[in-house]
Amino acid sequence: MGLARAAGLAALAIGLAGCATLPREPFTEAEQALASPEGFGRVRYTEDQPELLNLLAGALRTDGRGEVDALALSGGGANGAYGAGLLHGWTLAGGRPDFRVVTGVSTGALTAPLAFAGPAWDDILRNAYTGPKVIHLLRGRGVMGLLTPGLYRRQPLRDLVYGYVTDDLLRAVAAENARGGLLLVATTNLDTETLMVWDMGAIATHGGPAARALFAEVLIASASVPGIFPPTLITVSAAGHRFSEMHVDGQTESAFFAFPPALLLETGSVGRPLRVHLHIVVNGQIDSTFAVTPQATLPVLGRSFGTASKASVRAVLISTAQFCQTHGCDIALSTLPADQKDDPLDFSAAHERALFAAGEAAAASGAAWRSVTASPP
Repeated sequence: MGLARAAGLAALAIGLAGCATLPREPFTEAEQALASPEGFGRVRYTEDQPELLNLLAGALRTDGRGEVDALALSGGGANGAYGAGLLHGWTLAGGRPDFRVVTGVSTGALTAPLAFAGPAWDDILRNAYTGPKVIHLLRGRGVMGLLTPGLYRRQPLRDLVYGYVTDDLLRAVAAENARGGLLLVATTNLDTETLMVWDMGAIATHGGPAARALFAEVLIASASVPGIFPPTLITVSAAGHRFSEMHVDGQTESAFFAFPPALLLETGSVGRPLRVHLHIVVNGQIDSTFAVTPQATLPVLGRSFGTASKASVRAVLISTAQFCQTHGCDIALSTLPADQKDDPLDFSAAHERALFAAGEAAAASGAAWRSVTASPP
């Protein structure tokens, strides 16, 4: 199914949403502000909390060289195969950095833990995007997809994520966290309409079945495009009251996540220069393209959705580049090549393997990256 058709069906589902509403445990805004996953303590932050700024600042300043390599992975659905191939090819070509900070949103969230754990996990990463589980990711829910949230079943996405979120992966993430690394994944909390940033290293360090379950559910939530997949309900508690928050795709709030908005808006000094080498992988194309749009509902919805997505990426790029220009970090950007099909919902084997190969080829040729200034292309 193409992006235009999916966008149209999602809009239809929204129009019919009032026909069936599933019950939820009530809770107050005050309770939500104090809530956290049971037994975990502080493992997530809203995007404007000072604690998040301090956590990120600490990770960006702990490298013995005084320099830090960071990686930000964007959304893009099936296009995430490009970013996965890029990392795999980078390992083969040599020179892949030891990333101190890795962040992920949507499909980038699925890649982020494996990128953070290091090149030893490259084969798992390749299988996640080109193996049999991803090919069957979109399984329709029939009429229920129009009456309750999500056109496609949650189970295939769950099977994909739980297939590689193993105890071994959690131990690898915890080990990198202990070395001073930071792995952040963003979801969108629909109840508060805010970006929620999860410290995945802290979750992994907790260990045990509950940590594995929360780790996986956060990844699933971040990759659950509203209207396409059902939202993820994450159980939390506040003052003894247990309830569930509704989380969806982190890309709903931000195309990718490198620095918190509060930090991007900082006009004064943030201390000594950061000396961060930030690599941003956009799993899609960001340049405007010409096409005569058919005068019909689905093509108009699809074209509008794609235009808005590109504009969102460019806006975050500009604000991030302006911050880096002022505070001493440089940006290298990689985007899906223009000769590849940009279709976030094409999980066919041919498309996924083509994008993975394109990422590998870009890394091997040295043409994967372009420098970004305060006025990116």
